[in-house]
Amino acid sequence: MTTCDPKLRMVRNAGVMERYHVLLSQLGFDSCVVVTGEYRSRDAATLDKAKLYTALRQVVLRHGALGMQVRTGKHSSDVPQFVRLPSVDLDTAVELRDYEGFGVDELLRSELVRQFPFDVSSPLWHLTVLGARTVVFAYHHVIGDGQSGPAFLNALLSALNTPSGPLHDGDPNVIHIPPDVPFVGPVEVYTSIFPSIPELSRTLYKMIVPPSWTDGPYAWTGNPIPQEPSLAMTVRTWQLSAADTTALLRLCRAHAATLTAFLYALVVGVLSRLVPGRPRTISSVVAVSLRRFTGAPPAVLCDHVCSTQAYVPLRPVGRAEGFPWAATAQYGARVRDAVGHARGVLGMLRLLLWLGMGEAYFRGMLGKKRESGITLSNLGKFPTSGGGEGSSGDLWRLENVYLGQCDVVRGAAIKVNVVGSPEGTTNITFTYGQDSIDADLAEEFIREVKGVLYTLLA
Repeated sequence: MTTCDPKLRMVRNAGVMERYHVLLSQLGFDSCVVVTGEYRSRDAATLDKAKLYTALRQVVLRHGALGMQVRTGKHSSDVPQFVRLPSVDLDTAVELRDYEGFGVDELLRSELVRQFPFDVSSPLWHLTVLGARTVVFAYHHVIGDGQSGPAFLNALLSALNTPSGPLHDGDPNVIHIPPDVPFVGPVEVYTSIFPSIPELSRTLYKMIVPPSWTDGPYAWTGNPIPQEPSLAMTVRTWQLSAADTTALLRLCRAHAATLTAFLYALVVGVLSRLVPGRPRTISSVVAVSLRRFTGAPPAVLCDHVCSTQAYVPLRPVGRAEGFPWAATAQYGARVRDAVGHARGVLGMLRLLLWLGMGEAYFRGMLGKKRESGITLSNLGKFPTSGGGEGSSGDLWRLENVYLGQCDVVRGAAIKVNVVGSPEGTTNITFTYGQDSIDADLAEEFIREVKGVLYTLLA
């Protein structure tokens, strides 16, 4: 792997969230995001190299993020810069393999430990195709949020269904990147991220008062953060059928609840019944897409995401008890209210990075109490613009989409990633670090989440 040409012209500086993801990667705290899906054709064709490379050429030439690399400074406090690679060698970025009997769990796990180096001549993504059908797309968080994974799969589907002639001027395996491929800016270019006075006050309060005066010491957050960062993790996937998805959505509507609010109540409720000790609350995180504020459409690749954290009182949920729909409505209202304040979280992060305290702050977490016990991310329905689930006349269709993310070092003890797949299923990925939570507890949690949901649908 060769180093990045220092003469490459900077496209722009990294934004706040992008700097955050670069820093976590440099510290060994995080790796990448991974999305996988199966491409099936009406005439039983397969994704051979020629078809795949032709389609990929269209996708790379339309999405500037796929031609980017990051130039870092001498110090972690230096602002990273995006530079445009002159070309992408598909033979390096793409791996074609025979199907080796891996399940989705192992496919995601094996790719989630992949780390992308900076300051090199290769892009910040990698594509693996198994059995000429299953596509596994791994990408660094600095070039894409969770919604960017389905956006890529959708773009590839569209390119397969609308093939163009050769766009290369020589080697068909190399894509030469023109200087005008659109590259979306950071969040703060499109919307204000200044924190409100109450947000600043809460942050200062936590910094000044003794920890015992705050909620943190009394919340369940899994195991402490290890002294040495490790990306070792376990991945479990679960598919809710299209029929069950329809029934669940109908049930949520009947109780004036969103699917995200239901899932939030479900996972926090099950954890409330299983966690050891006598915590008062569970520290929970909900991922928040900022695209509603920045105007970035679902079809683009960008890093427009944040999260909101809350201490939720224990409300046990089991198979024998009735589901707490009233609490679910409260959760939903809390999440909706938090969405409006999510940009302020970025504002506080910007201040931390501006003061040059980012590395010290995150390294200082090693060996300390984890900040959150569970993270929920619901990407919602699969985006259909530009090809999506495909029309009846399309040759190719996409199925079995799953998404997972790493962040097992300092992130939540267990993460729940939810995505709607084009065929109507709801696909859920549970991820937990080997150091972040007891494996028996994590596996019992996953079993009980499934059991409670199926009991509700029975």
